[in-house]
Parts: sequence; C-alpha cells; structure tokens
Amino acid sequence: MRFHCTHGSAVRLSSSSSTATREEDTFCNGLAFSEQPIKINQRVCLELGSLSTWSGGIRIGVTSSNPSKLAPEELPRFAYPDLANRQGFWVRVLGESLTCTPDCRLTVYLTSFGQVQLFINGQHKGALLLGLPTNQNLWLLLDIYGNTNKATFIQPDDVPKEIQARGPEVVEAYEQACIWGTQSVFRSRLMLVGQEGAGKTSLKRSLLGQCHNETEETTEGIDLSASCSFSLTSNRSSWKLAIKGDETVRREKLLDSVDLGVLGNAEGLEEEYIRAVAANIAQELMAVRREKAEPGQTAGGRRDSVKTDPTINKTMNFQESVNKDDLLHEMKTLPSMHQEVPDHVVDLVQEILQQKKNQGARKDGEDPQGLAEKQLQEQRVVLNIWDFAGQAAYYTTHQVFLTHRAVYCIVFNLCDDLTENRPESVDKTSGKNNNTMTTLQYMDFWMRSIHAHAAENSSNKVDNTQLSPPIFIVGTHRDSVHPDPEVRDQMVEEKFAVIREFVLGKPYVQHLVLPFYAVENAPESEEDPKLNELRQDVERVAGQQPYVGEHLPLKWLRFEQDFTVQADAGVNFASFDQVYELAVNHRISGPAEVKALLQFYHDIGSLVHYGSQMTSDPVLSNTVVLNPQWLISMFHKVTASFPPKEQWNLLSDKWAQLIDHGVLDESLLPVIWSDMSDHQPFLLALMSKFDLICPRLPPAGQTYRQTSKNYYVPMRFGSYKDKKKVYAQTVHDAQFFVDFGGFLPDGLFHRIQARVISWSQEHGGRDLFLARGLARVFVDPDHDLLLEMCAPHLHRIKVLVMHVKDKEATSSKRNSSPSPHVVAKVRNFLESCLVDLRSMWMKRLAYNMCFVCPCGRPCLLHNQDSCQMEECMHFLDLDECLSNQVVCCEHRRVKTDAFKKWFPESHQQEFKEPILNPVTIEQGRGNIERNIPNLPSWLKGAAKLLNGAPENQGWIALAQHMGYKQGRIDLLNEDLNPSLALLTDWIVSSGNTAMSVDVLLHHLQQLPAPDIVELITRAKETELERPQLFLSYQWDVQDEVSALRDHLEHAGFSCWMDIGQMGGGDQLSAKIDQGIRNCKVVVACVTPKYTASHLCNRELWLADLLHKPIIPVIMETVSWPPPGGMAVILSQLVYINMKGVGGHGGTGIHADLMDKYTEVVQRVSLHAEPDLTPCLDTTVVVPVEAPTHMSDHLSGYRTSMSSLSEVDFHRHSSHRDSSLDMMLSRYGDAPPDPASFNTWSHQGSTRTGPRNTAHRNAVPQAHVKKCAVCVVL
Repeated sequence: MRFHCTHGSAVRLSSSSSTATREEDTFCNGLAFSEQPIKINQRVCLELGSLSTWSGGIRIGVTSSNPSKLAPEELPRFAYPDLANRQGFWVRVLGESLTCTPDCRLTVYLTSFGQVQLFINGQHKGALLLGLPTNQNLWLLLDIYGNTNKATFIQPDDVPKEIQARGPEVVEAYEQACIWGTQSVFRSRLMLVGQEGAGKTSLKRSLLGQCHNETEETTEGIDLSASCSFSLTSNRSSWKLAIKGDETVRREKLLDSVDLGVLGNAEGLEEEYIRAVAANIAQELMAVRREKAEPGQTAGGRRDSVKTDPTINKTMNFQESVNKDDLLHEMKTLPSMHQEVPDHVVDLVQEILQQKKNQGARKDGEDPQGLAEKQLQEQRVVLNIWDFAGQAAYYTTHQVFLTHRAVYCIVFNLCDDLTENRPESVDKTSGKNNNTMTTLQYMDFWMRSIHAHAAENSSNKVDNTQLSPPIFIVGTHRDSVHPDPEVRDQMVEEKFAVIREFVLGKPYVQHLVLPFYAVENAPESEEDPKLNELRQDVERVAGQQPYVGEHLPLKWLRFEQDFTVQADAGVNFASFDQVYELAVNHRISGPAEVKALLQFYHDIGSLVHYGSQMTSDPVLSNTVVLNPQWLISMFHKVTASFPPKEQWNLLSDKWAQLIDHGVLDESLLPVIWSDMSDHQPFLLALMSKFDLICPRLPPAGQTYRQTSKNYYVPMRFGSYKDKKKVYAQTVHDAQFFVDFGGFLPDGLFHRIQARVISWSQEHGGRDLFLARGLARVFVDPDHDLLLEMCAPHLHRIKVLVMHVKDKEATSSKRNSSPSPHVVAKVRNFLESCLVDLRSMWMKRLAYNMCFVCPCGRPCLLHNQDSCQMEECMHFLDLDECLSNQVVCCEHRRVKTDAFKKWFPESHQQEFKEPILNPVTIEQGRGNIERNIPNLPSWLKGAAKLLNGAPENQGWIALAQHMGYKQGRIDLLNEDLNPSLALLTDWIVSSGNTAMSVDVLLHHLQQLPAPDIVELITRAKETELERPQLFLSYQWDVQDEVSALRDHLEHAGFSCWMDIGQMGGGDQLSAKIDQGIRNCKVVVACVTPKYTASHLCNRELWLADLLHKPIIPVIMETVSWPPPGGMAVILSQLVYINMKGVGGHGGTGIHADLMDKYTEVVQRVSLHAEPDLTPCLDTTVVVPVEAPTHMSDHLSGYRTSMSSLSEVDFHRHSSHRDSSLDMMLSRYGDAPPDPASFNTWSHQGSTRTGPRNTAHRNAVPQAHVKKCAVCVVL
C-alpha cells in the first residue's frame, strides 16, 4: 500500500510513497489518500509518528471520490468537519490519548457489511464507520493532524505467526472469522525446568506468595495446577492466584479468579468471552447512536451544508435510555451476529452504557467519537505455571510442550557443584540411575532443547538481536551456600561467572535474560527481596512478548472455552465430526475455518490434531485430542511402566520382553491402558506418529507363529555389554559420522532408531540387533547398517555400512567393501529422515555429515600420533571431500580418494567434443571475433575478462605461463582481440578436447584468475545435456524406480534420478532444484510414504509452481487422490497404476509390466522428444517381417491411451508431431487420429482392427543398440 500523489500542501511523501510526513511548523493541511482503493477484508496497517508541539489526534476515514480527480490546491485544511460534510466522504476523529504512544499502530479493514473496524496496537476498538457503500470503490483518507506528524504503511503483523505459517488459505479463514468480532488475549506460560530436587515447586510457591512446604512431594510429569495474573499498569508487587487443586486458596481467591481473563480453563475463558461480546455490542450501539445524532447524514454520506461542531452532542450519545427491554430491542437491529444473547450479556452491556452515561462530557481531545473506551478493569496478563518433573524418564515427552509462547526458568541448586555429577538419583520404579550429567551440562541440555524446538525471532525488525522465548536462570537454596552473607554473595557470583563464560558462543545465548537470580525459597523471616525482583522481571519480559495482546476471533475463543470445558470434565479426545458440530454451534461455518482453528490450537499446544494434510492414517485424521497432558501420560505408561507386584502374573514373560529388550506385546496394552481398551488403535497410531514406537514384523515365512502384534519401544531398549558380539569393524567398511553440533538428545536418537527400524523391515529385515544407543539393521541380503551413538558429550552418531555377503558382521575377517550405491542409499535415507524430523519436531536441528580425518595429527592430550580416541578425532565435511580431489585440515592436505570409493562416482561435467571448429590464427585475418563465427559465448566472456585483467594476470602472462614463444605471442598481438585469439589457438592446437579446457583451467588457477575459472566452470554445467525427465520418488521403492528409469532411458529419454544422477558430494537440495527446473516432465512415483514425505511434497510443489507436466505413477497401493498436500496437485491428473499386474485376466506379470512401461513412455512422449540416434551394440535383431499396420507398430499405445481423457489428449496435441509422429514416420504411416485410439483393444496376443495388406520388405540383420522404436516394437 502506498500514498496517492494528491495530498495536502503540508504533506511530503517518501521516495517509495509509503510514508507521508506533515511539516512541523503547521498542525493542518495534512490530507493524504491511499493510492489504490481498499478491498473487502483487506487489512491496512499504519505506523504513526507523533510530536508534542501541537494538540489533537489524527482523523481517519474513507472516500468514494477518486483522489486523481481531486485538485490538490482545492483540498481543505481540515478533514473534519470540512470533508465530513461533503457527499462521498466519511471521517472520524481519534483522540490524541490513543495515538500519542511511541510506535503507535493502527489497523483498519472494511467488512462486507459496510463497516470499518479499527485496531490500535493490536487491540480491537470497534467499528470506526458504519453504513458504507461496499458496491463502490473506497479510498483510505487520512488527515495527519495535531500531534500526529507522520504515517507509514507497514505490513500487518497482527495475524498470529502460527496462522501465517499455515499459508494464505488459513489466513483468509482467520480474517473472515475476525469480521464477527475479536478480543485481545493477554496470556503466557511460565515453564519451570530443572533437575530433580532443584527447588522448582518451592520456587513456584514462593512466586505465588504461598508458604514453603518442607514435605513437598516430587513432581510427576507436568504440574499444571497453578495459574496467576498480574497487571500491566498497576503496582506489580503480587500475583493473583487461581489453583486447581488447593481448595483453601480457591475459596479465598474466588472473586479474584473471575477477573483473571483467559486462564486456560473453562471459567476464565467464559468470563473473557462474555466481556468481549458485551464490549463489542456496546461499541456498536454507541456508533449507531452517533450516526443518528448527527443531523443531515444519510447512508450515502450526504450532509447538510450547516457545519457541525465536533464537540456538539458529545454526551447525548450516552444519555439515551438504557432500559433493559429497550436495549434488547435495539440490539436486535444491529447488523451483526448478536441476534440472540444471554441475559447476563445484556446486563453487562447495560452496565457499560450506564458507565458512559455517568461519565458525562469528555475533555477535548479524549476521543469525542467514543473510541477511547476505558476498560472495566485494569488489563491483566494471565500466566499459566507449568512445573516440569526432573526425572530423566520424562525428557523425551517433555519436548512436545516446548513452545515459543512461554517464559522459561532454568532452576538449579546453588549448593551443587556445576562441573560434577550430583549424587546419583535412582528411579523409584526402574531402579536405574537417572543422572549422568553435571549441573552445567543439564542446564545446557535444557537451553539447547528450548532453542532447537521453540526458537523464534522476537520481532521482525532488522536490528533485532533477541530470540524468543526468553530464558531466566535462577539459582535456589541461596542461604545454604554459606552462613556469612559476604562470602555467600561472592560464591554465588563465582558460580554465575562460570555460567556466563560457559554460555558464550552457544546458539541459545540470545534467549537469556540478564541478570541471573539467586533466591531463597524458604526464608526464615520475611520474603526474599530477590523473589520480588524476579517476579517483576518476569512480568516485564512476559508483557513484551509479541503474542501477548494478540486479538483472536470471538467465535474461536468461544470454541476454545467449550473444548476446555470438555477437557476439564474428563473428555480427553473427540472425533472430528463431534468437534465440527461443536464449532458449528458457534457459527464457525465451513470445513476451511474449522481446519484453520484446529491447526492454530494444535500449533500453540492447546490440543492435538493431525489433519489429512499431515497424515494418511484415517484414525489420526479423524481424532482430536482435547487434553494434550493426558496424551503424554498415556505415552509415559508405555515408556516407563513396570509389572504390577502380583504373585501370579501370567504375563511375566511379556513384561520381561518389554523391560529387557524393549519389545511391547499387544497383550500388555489392556494392563497398561486399563481404562482405554477401546481406543488402543488411536493411541498406538499417535505413538507411531511421534516415533515413540514402531511395529515389529515377524521373520519372513513365520507370520503364523505370531499370535499377537509386537512393537519396538526404543526408549526401553536394554544396554549392550560386549560390542564384539554386535559388530567387528574392518578397514573395508564404509564409515562416516553425523555430527549434531553439540546437541543430540536421547529422544532424537530414539526417533532415528524407530525410523531406521521401519525402513529396514520394509526392505526385508527381521530380528534386528537393537540396544540403547545402537542399532544394527538389515539393508539388503549383502549389506548391514550400523548406527551407534557416540559418548553423550560428543553429540554424534557413527554410521557403518558393512558388506556381509560372505561373512557375518561380527567377523573381523571381512575383506570386501560395500556397494557405493548402497552407501549412497543409506546416506540419502538418513538425510531425508533428519529433514522430516526437523520439519516436524525440531525446527532448529543442526547436523553435518563428515569423515574422520586421516591426517595423523599429533594428539596433545594423549601424546601420540593418529590418536583413535573418540574425543580426539577431528573431521572433514563429507560433501567437500566428495567434491574435491584434495581438502585441507588444520594439519595438512588430505587426498579424498579413500572416501570417494565408498560413494558413486559423480558425473564429470565436460564440454562436448570437439570444443571448437578447427581454425587457425591466420584464418582470423587480424579480427578473429568477426571472421570466425560461432565461437561459444563462454570463450568470448573469458577473453573479455582476460583483456581487462592487470598486466601480471592478463593474456600475455597467461601465454607465457602456458609456454608460448615470443614470436607466437607477437602474432597473437596483431589480432584486435588478442585474448580471444590466444584462447582459441590454445584449445585448437592442444587437441580440441575437454582435456584442453581442463589444462587451460589449471593455468588460469595458477595465474590466478578465479573469475575466469568460475565463468568456464559454470559454462560446463549449462553446456551439459539436461535430463528430460525428473523421477521423483521415495527410497522405499528405489529398485522399482530404477527399473522404470532403465526402460525410459532405453526408450531414448534422459532421466534425472538422484541415486544414479549425482554422487554423494552433490548438494542434494541444489541438485533437486536444478533437475526440476531443467526437466521437461516430472514422473511422480507415488507410494504411501511418498505422500507423507516432506521432501517429496516439496519436489512436487516446486514442479507445480514451475508449471512442469506431472505424470503420477502409482508404485504401491494408495487411495486417490492421496491424502495430504499432494491431493491439491494430483487430484486433477490421470495416474498410471503399476500395482496389480499379473492378476486375473492379464497376460502375465512380465507382459503387464511391459504394457505399463509402454504407457509411461507414451505419456512422456507427449511432452519430450526421445533421442533416437542408434549406436553400435552387441544386440542382434533377427530379421522379421515388418508389421503391416500402424496398430501393430504401437500395440502398447492402445492400452496407454485408455487412461487419458479426450481433453488430456487435445491439450497435448501440439507435442504429437515432434515425438510420436517422428517414430511413426520412419515406417511410412501417417499419425493416427486421436479418436482412433479409443477403438483399439487387445487381449493376450489377439489384435482387432483393419489391417494394411501392403507388402513390407524384411529388415536385414544388423548389430544395433535398442532405441525408442525397438522398445515400442
């Protein structure tokens, strides 16, 4: 949005016309208009600048008069009342008390009801204008008046980030819901995390002003019982409290709890909604009364010529009768959703209007239009306090609740040594040690977890250096550090200094809030003053968060209140149909809005719902979890439950299998989930979605032996004692590492294990070796894969691919290397797995694949060369090693041949030979550029750079470097472009091959001339033959897709497929982008995992965005259109089904497959031309009589056209003469009419249709390579 060039005489526009500034020596002549009319529901956001020289506030309105037809010299000094009395102008005055705050932001939008809704700093102020003609173009009108001296159009940022991240459709649904009214919501969370026994619960009680409880029990899971509120404006000395489990305090604070607003429970949401509805109705009533009170105004904006004083009738708006019956009748005439409202809402509206009546006349400048409404109560921010348990068993499930919509406190005991492990704590149920980290490492773990899962920019400003969410560091038990206060303070400061030095350079340092706090939760006398400082600091930081004060649709708040009531009543989940019915009751109409609000509340953690776009499982997509905390407790029962202490436990063997090996038998579920027996499939599906479990398949051929289903639970895998019984590493094994940059939590490795297990079982793996921190799985009959988590403080995973065809993985005598294609397959699977995990769970997950450097650098720690200890290893980037012949580490240069042998060779990028037409310098006759045409552009570009280079890097220096004699240099110098003559002469005289260019590049690098080297290297890439087809697929069907690729390449179509097209050193994302952009057709090989893959979705979205033809090929059974985001793209396309071949009525598996391949070839040929150039081969073609009719030539094409509609064929008819017709023309037949395809049919070897009896000559015997025609025949 920009300002129109027509404006008041005192207004100056910026160069971009986005800012209008009024001269400071005047308070008027500040009229400005928008350049374009505003659209229905278009949000227009303005940032205002103010000064204290003048008085009065900005005037804002709309006009139906095109500003281009207004004469600037005829514009009045004031918009109100001068323009307000003209036809086609609607203007209102805003009080300066509303707009004099720094960086004040106004947001307005025009509704379809002819209302202009106003928001100030994100808070809804009601309807600014009513009765506007929405059938006309309306331009925004500003009068930059009084203390407002500047207005700037900015991008509206009042839409919650979670809504914006879901795309324009969800944003549109949100804005449509806002039309019916919104309410600013002031709420946040205070998350207390820390080690067990650090004092988190005691700190919570101290912050809430409760007495210290020395017998406080250890927290289990997450304690959500406490909520409080604080004021943004008044004295911040105490927090108002509402606690769900403390009846004494609840009775004492009952009245206060009503005023808390949105507490995250039913009572607070109900009160918040009622108050918002009443305030909106009252504002709308007062606006209607003002319209009636202003004489001469009509719906079209006409006014009498008599000017009215803006202060006239300022009080009469509120002197109207506020009788309840009259008020109810008046409310029914409003053009809004509030047609029938409860009595308590009417009472509250009556109370608001009565207060306005009692206020009487307002002071000048205090919003004479009634928009500066004082709140019924002071604004309060609600803080829900979450107390996280400190036991290690909860670490993985706790990560689900980490959100940027919170303030975090990392709590630790000041009496503990920061660098030593605390005394070992033992889990009450498992008897296992829970503590393997020092206090400092534990703090680092939590801060990295918060950063990886929840980090967001705190604002969109360029100079922003703070990350959200904010993190406080709080030390407890301060008085126990030392009895002497001075010594105690010194010891505390020393600990804080250690923490400050430790966090420097860490990725989470921008989350930290200074200073650190040392508090005492159990003071002997009065409350610790530091607690009050901490409380005030939390209030300040929480109040500054961008989500505090955001406005949400009233309908959504009402829906939130209802599902919170259900959750409080024990209804933990519901079907989608039930939730949809609940939403419809609040006039949330249409699936789009219901999905939008479910996605929003899912993203902020209020409920859990994986819609059809996020999962293909119908059980998940049709279920909504209303109580996420209940869900985590259900998960915890599986990951941490132990057998009941019964003398006769008939399931003891199943319990032993779960405890010792991490295998969950289905027969245990009725015991673990005793109250959820009917909903086990749903809970199991959710645990699989969270990668907490994965199915365990029985050995091939032994399905009959499995009486019940089993599941692997990676969190419960036992430890391995002897590594030699797992594997024996040899020099022939392919080894690389995945380094996670200092953060690899156990929960992430468990998820990787779950995905690797599923992947292996899909390829036939059974009876895998699985343990805590280790997995050895099946890849194919000849290869095994080992994943091993290194020492916890190293944060990396070792990946080992072993060739086990001749000897087992435990044999140290294995002497064969794995196949490079298998290693690349493993590497790419791990890459896609980590990308999916990053998109679903850890948005800031950082990792790097690398090799151990073999440089032999001396180890200072152990005083030896080539130290093999894990902590002494250093690494080389995997991509860099596979892309270069030599890489450098800190010690020396390292050749990369030893690494490259484990991965497929990269396709060398070379020019086609010969590089140039054979020429000589003499033929150039002094002007080689003009006299020898068709020289490549890259050669001319390199010569241009060489001509402009410094003397020691110019063409003469290059010629001398390449060994040219002086006489030859003088001959070259006679040409008008000696640099071009030199380059041409060198390439032609040195063989005119790709080697000539490589040697030239070597000399240019030695010169040095990096810009010329880069130019020629880029030319190599562009000169390459671009593959015509891009094969998009998921790794689970790699073999089938490889067979399809081979068939397409034999048909003459070049294919891009990552496992064959690129070596391990290519950057995957960049090559995928290049492959899709350069191809002519995208073949989407659809499987259930393909539709769920984040990377595959991105490939298809990019292809659709670039308008590439997409041919869906179903490789495994999947519903159509497939569920998820792909449905939008694929639903309108005709697919080719590769499944079900060889069934009843077919012609055999091989024949059916060939028919399907032929169908794919035919579909591709509509968009790309095959390369039909024959080359010598050993294939012998036996002389046969040529077919006598074109239908025999193209027997495969008869079935292929059955999947194309007439529209599809005519849409691509322009391609027929370039590919299909070219093949037909070699046999003398004219291209068939498209309609004739529908009449062709076949069954077995029988063919129907007329035949051409003309005689054909026999084809002589020859040795040729198969081409497209051979394949078709």
